[in-house]
This record gives sequence, structure tokens and C-alpha cells, in this order.
Amino acid sequence: MSHDILDVLPVAVYITDAEGLLTYFNDAAVKLSGRTPQIGVDQWCVTWKLFLPDGTPLPHHECPIAIALRGGEIAEGREYLAERPDGTRFWFSPYPAMLRDDQGKITGAINLLVDITDRKLAQDKAERAALLLSAIVDSSEDAIISKDLNGTITSWNKSAERLFGYTAEEIIGKSIEQLIPPDRLSEEPQIIARLQSGERVDHFETIRRRKDGTLLDISLTISPVRDPSGRIVGASKIVRDTTETKRNEREARLLSAIVDFSDDAIVSKDLNGTITSWNKGAEQLFGYTADEIIGKPVTVLIPPDRLDEEPRIIERLKAGDRVDHFETLRRRKDGTLLDISLTISPVRDAKGRIVGASKIARDISQRKRAEAEIRRANQDLEQFAFSASHDLQEPLRSVKIYSELLARRCGDRLDAQALEFLGYVRSGATRMELLISDLLAYTQVSKRERVAESVDANAALSIVLEGMSGSILESGARITSDSLPAIPMHGARLQQLFQNLIGNAIKYRSNERIPKIHISAERHGEGWTFTVLDNGIGIAPEYKEKVFGLFKRLHTSEEYSGTGIGLAICQRIVEQYHGRIWVESEPGRGSAFRFTIPVSRASDG
Repeated sequence: MSHDILDVLPVAVYITDAEGLLTYFNDAAVKLSGRTPQIGVDQWCVTWKLFLPDGTPLPHHECPIAIALRGGEIAEGREYLAERPDGTRFWFSPYPAMLRDDQGKITGAINLLVDITDRKLAQDKAERAALLLSAIVDSSEDAIISKDLNGTITSWNKSAERLFGYTAEEIIGKSIEQLIPPDRLSEEPQIIARLQSGERVDHFETIRRRKDGTLLDISLTISPVRDPSGRIVGASKIVRDTTETKRNEREARLLSAIVDFSDDAIVSKDLNGTITSWNKGAEQLFGYTADEIIGKPVTVLIPPDRLDEEPRIIERLKAGDRVDHFETLRRRKDGTLLDISLTISPVRDAKGRIVGASKIARDISQRKRAEAEIRRANQDLEQFAFSASHDLQEPLRSVKIYSELLARRCGDRLDAQALEFLGYVRSGATRMELLISDLLAYTQVSKRERVAESVDANAALSIVLEGMSGSILESGARITSDSLPAIPMHGARLQQLFQNLIGNAIKYRSNERIPKIHISAERHGEGWTFTVLDNGIGIAPEYKEKVFGLFKRLHTSEEYSGTGIGLAICQRIVEQYHGRIWVESEPGRGSAFRFTIPVSRASDG
């Protein structure tokens, strides 16, 4: 065989004898293999090291020529990896052929090695790009869908499954109209027409339907898909769920409307105290328009003697504190002063940093005037009650004294009916005296000094029980208590509460059992709940609220003594300490009177 043609071929060529020993190789074989083979020594191939496509080493005696020379199948065009002595690698496809003599006997083989390294690298790059793209599509938070021009779905990523509820197996091959509400089916042919003209559809906001029938606000971005010849054959669609965004926008619009139409002044400022927003309520309250005030320091609203409040408020905001119902004075544009209540919250940016404050200012001038009028009225009432009780006590004492003298000195000269009438006079005077005393106690409850320190409820209870020892002994009542807390309250007021509640428990005892009374306290949040539990006659459900009314009695004075003011006094005391009082009861089973004393508010005295 003439080697002249083979020598100039740009393709690696080598020839072996029947035993596989090299008898010829061209320059292209040397260049490809990176080595100069040895004639008669190298066997079966010119390469230094061989590998299968998966990287598994391939012994030379298993290369295509070796297999063919041993009578095996000739492997043409398969892909192999080879390594040069310098460590570089290349891909090739072999094309072996047997050489025979005139009788057909195999005398050797010829092999062409086609370098496919560039194609393999490009193919690997394309495959990696495809895998990367596939990973991006699958991991995307947006639904990515493709369809043909008939609207048939051809691909469906994981986010599409999450968004619409269909798996890929359920939806691929189905019409895209399965996702479209009936009233929006006209959108699809319009979209297809735009795609066929080569147009891209950007951020088309619409509504689509999930598998469970619920509707979603979505934004569509749709691009035409072209085949290798450039023809448009389908569409790639990116679907973003905008339900949350739409809801946030609606809430923002609603909040904006609330702010704009609120009767309260709603103002925001930065941490330098510069006003950044100003609603209509603020215009009405302070007299400045938004154009006049935005960009100005908030101190224009603060009277000179209260300027020290602003840095203290800013420091609290910087610490993340909220300022609730801070009552102060502020100045209108015309210079008049307003009583206002401020609620101020820190404003944070997207990273959570405090960058300003939102302030709600409520005009409480009218309330302050009403409170002042109530204080004056209460003072007048207290003065009247004190004067009335003082003025009435003297004639009542006279009635009692002279009725007793009349009974003692002239009793033997009065008939039975006269003595009965005289008894009515004496008992009426006694009840009137008690009523005046209780009424005076009720009016004096409002005269409450600031609490300086806590009172031990155990000590207050001991004082009350010692003072009630006579009625306890007479009734046979068994009174027990848990360990009670110390609370910020005047000892005399707490004693009044215990005395009235325990006194009622003894008074309204059952004749069928020994009276048992238990006093306890439980911590709830920022306060304490006290309970006075008895096993007395109980209270019907319809009277549970009425018992706290002034002069409200459920029984006649002949059945049970009293004026009907005791529980009203209890309610007034508790409410002045910002607590509440109520009763839980069942007729014939006893009652549980409970009252709360909020520790954080009670300390305000």
C-alpha cells in the first residue's frame, strides 16, 4: 500500500500487522497522540492511555483494533477518551478496517482516529448549560410553563406545581385554558396572536385558576419560542403570583384612606424630628397645611416649656419602645394650646433599622374639661355629703335619744300599739344613721391620694378579721386564706373591700350549713385577681350586675340588714385603681366575688 496519500492526510492514520503491531503511522497520528510510536513495538493503537467515555481506563488489548483482529465486531464511530504523555486529554472516534490478502486472509488493520474534542467540549458545554437552565427553571420561585401555538402545555416546573396545584403528569398535554377562568378565556387568542407576530408580552396582570378552583392574581411574561429555522412554534411563559402584592396594595390603599380620613392627627417624622407626612386630621387639629409643615421640625408644635419632651421621646423610639397615650400640651398655628394624647411608634426600614416615628395625636381638650367639671362636681358632692351628714346626724341623734327616753320613762303608760310605733321610730332613725354613714363613705372613696408604697394584703385581711371577730364568732363562720401578695394600694381601701365582701358573705349565709369563706389571689399578666369565695345562699343570674348598683338590695331589711351601698363602694374602689369587680354565683351554691388590681396602673395612684 502506498503511504504517500496517508502521509498528507490531516486525519490520524496508523496500520498494524495481523498481530496488532504497528507497521505505519502518519504525522497526524503523532500530533493527535502527543507521542511518536515505535514500529513493531507499539501494539493495537498509537495512544498512550485510553479511557471509556465514563472515565474508566481501557487496556490497549481491548481497543477496537485489538477486538477486530481477534475476530470481534468492528467498532466504528464510538467515542473514546485518550491521554497524552503530557497529561492533556482528547476525545476521538475510531474507524478501523481489516486488511486482507488475495485469499481473504487478514494481514493487518488500518485505523482512522477522528479528533472530536472540540465537538465534545461544545456538547458538554451545551449539556451543562441545559442542566443549569433546567435547574434554574426547577428552582425558580416563579412558575415557568411552555406551550405550543395550539395552547397545549408542553413543560411545567416545580413552582408551577406549587402555584396551580397540578403535577406535571396531570397537566402536560392539557390545554392552557384549564387554568383560565371562564370570564377571561378571550385573553388566550389575543396572547397567541401577539406571539405569532413575534411580540413579547411583558407583565400582563390577570387572574388564573388553581386546581382547587381558587383564583390567583398573577403577572405574565410571555416570549415566543422559535425552532432552528426561526419559525415561532410555541411560547415560554413566566407566571408570578401577585396575590400577596395585590393584597398589600389594597391594604396600603385602605391604610392610606384611613390615615387621610382619620379624625386623629397622624404625623410621621425622622429621627432628627423633621416632619415627613401630615394627614388631614393633623391639618384640622393644628391648623397647618401639609405644604406648610412637611420638612419643618416637629418642635414648631411644642410649647417652649415642654421642649425637653422631644429628646426623651426620640431616645425611647431609638430603643424600639412605643409611647402609649402620653398626655401633654401642643401648640396650634394660631398659638392656642391643646391638651392631646400621643401614641408614638418606631418606623423601621426594610432591614429592621429604626429610621423614624409614626405619631397619632388625639385632641383630649374636651375630655380634660369634662374631667375638670367632674372633679368639681365630685368635690361639691363630697362637701354636700359631708355637710348633709353632719347636719342630719344631730336631729337623728335627738330622735333616737328622745324616743329611748320616751320608752324608758313613759313606757308603762303606753299601750301595745303605741310601743310598736315607737319601735318603728327608733329602728328608722338607726337605719337612717347607717345610711348617712355609708353614703358619706361612698362619696369619700373618690378622695384617693397617690400610692407611695405597697400594702401587704395579708396584714390588711388580719386587721379586718380582728375587727369582725364578733360577727364571725356569732355566725360560726370558718374563714381561711391563701398567702396574699403585696399590692400598690392604700391599706384602708383594701380593708374596706375585704370588710364589705366578707361581711356580705357572713350576712347572706345559708341556714343549712356552716358558713365557709376563703380568700385567695392569683397573678394574671400585669395584675392580681382576688377572690372571696363563700358557700352562702348565692345570687340568681339576672341579679349579678344589679348587686353593684347604689341602694340595690335583693332582700328586705327585715330579712337582711344593710343599706345596699356596700358593693357599690367596692366597685368604686376597684374602678379607681383601674380594675374591675364581678360575681360568679349559683343560687343555693354560694358566690365567688372577684376583683382585679392591675399592678402597672395601680401604681399611678
